Amino acid sequence: MRITVEHLSYRYGEKDKNLTVPALCDVSLEINEGDFFGIIGKTGSGKSTFVQHINGLIKVQKDSGKVTVADFDLTDKKCDYKALRSRIGMVFQYPEYQLFAETVKEDVGFGLKNFRPDIKEDEAERLVKEAVELCGLNYDAIKDVSPFDLSGGQKRRVAIAGVIVSKPEVLVLDEPAAGLDPKGKEEFLQLLVKFHKTFAKTIIIVSHDMDLIAEYCNRAAVFKGGRITAVGTPKEIFSDYENVIDCGLQLPVTAAVVKTLKEKGVNIDCDFTVNSFVAAVKRFKDGGNL
Repeated sequence: MRITVEHLSYRYGEKDKNLTVPALCDVSLEINEGDFFGIIGKTGSGKSTFVQHINGLIKVQKDSGKVTVADFDLTDKKCDYKALRSRIGMVFQYPEYQLFAETVKEDVGFGLKNFRPDIKEDEAERLVKEAVELCGLNYDAIKDVSPFDLSGGQKRRVAIAGVIVSKPEVLVLDEPAAGLDPKGKEEFLQLLVKFHKTFAKTIIIVSHDMDLIAEYCNRAAVFKGGRITAVGTPKEIFSDYENVIDCGLQLPVTAAVVKTLKEKGVNIDCDFTVNSFVAAVKRFKDGGNL
């Protein structure tokens, strides 16, 4: 599902333009099917407002641009938002806080029954079990357990299972690794890689974590003051040190080291993933210059 956003603007507040607060200003962006796409920017830059337009959680305001997702025109009053949302999964920050049902089985299955009200019970349970196990949990062991009795990491996985149970083609996650320790963060991101290889053809991550963006995303967009200041590969974005810093962001560790080395006359060419950085340093050392 290709996502095309054209000249999108959005204002929060009253209808009186003198009292409203601009959140997005003339934003245009294309996210291709197959992208592992990063949306980055400091708090208040407009990135969360932007992604909530993608599945219609925030509606496009009149004469304020256009959003198209595959064949869905989100400016069309007849747009089938239910069908759209069955194909775009949205995971908010700390999704475990959204758990509510008495059992894990009920919680994970809630969204599925919402999108497919005629689904048979045995088929629903099969899909719920599949989603729970895809998230690395033992379904038979926890299906009848209250989600509130699980550990923090288990709660987050159950919450994610409730989103992926319908096998969305696009998965949008807002600060997916927030609050996780390094081990938990790595395990969770590997889950996303698995989703990307199986059913979620496009993954969009909103994050302040530049190391995460450099390591996992193939493309990204930088937001500042409701506008996009850069779009490209992590290498292209993080090579423009001045723009990153001007947007109030920190460089990934690898990019920061490359920048420091460059200032000392040592040029390391890599894409800022850890493996690429290590390989580049090794090539440099093998050349006898370091």
